[in-house]
Amino acid sequence: MSNEPNARSDGVPGAIPYLRWGLFAILLVAASAALIGLPRAEAGGWSIWLRLVPVLLLVFFIGGYATYRFTLVRAGRYPAGKALVRVAMLVLLTVAIAGIALDRPVSRRPSPGLDLAAPLASAEPLLRAVASEVVRHRPRPEALGHVPRLIALLHDESPLVRREAHATLVALAGLDVGEGPGAAERWRAYWTASGVKAGP
Repeated sequence: MSNEPNARSDGVPGAIPYLRWGLFAILLVAASAALIGLPRAEAGGWSIWLRLVPVLLLVFFIGGYATYRFTLVRAGRYPAGKALVRVAMLVLLTVAIAGIALDRPVSRRPSPGLDLAAPLASAEPLLRAVASEVVRHRPRPEALGHVPRLIALLHDESPLVRREAHATLVALAGLDVGEGPGAAERWRAYWTASGVKAGP
């Protein structure tokens, strides 16, 4: 025998069957608001009031659901224990969602990168080469601050270091003014003309 009521039977008010469909609609809206809103809330995209929308909808749903179930309990159409357990589970779910919705997003500030000045001046050729390559992947203002050292590395004893320093200077300039003998002077003149400090 179904636990759900028939309209105006066994002492169940006639509006109760229609309340069930209203509850389904509220639950659908609450679930949609939670699925769409909570990720945005965690990213800081929703204000505190908008974060409360899914929670308030769930509270409204629980109120209607409790009314619906306990009306059936009074009519002898639904077990009281089962109704209590279901309402309690919904309350716990709502508390969990409220905790997520009201949690302040943690600031995700990028951590500062390793200062490349020391690696560029390292006694190890491999470290100098790696640092020269890393420079071209740093924000442009930071990378331009390493131009003097990169120019100096064009005369490095290691071919690998010279190659990486040159490649980074080309990437930063968007053109190649050369390598080999006299390259440092040409690059220094280019960056000086571009308004970038190129000397020690």
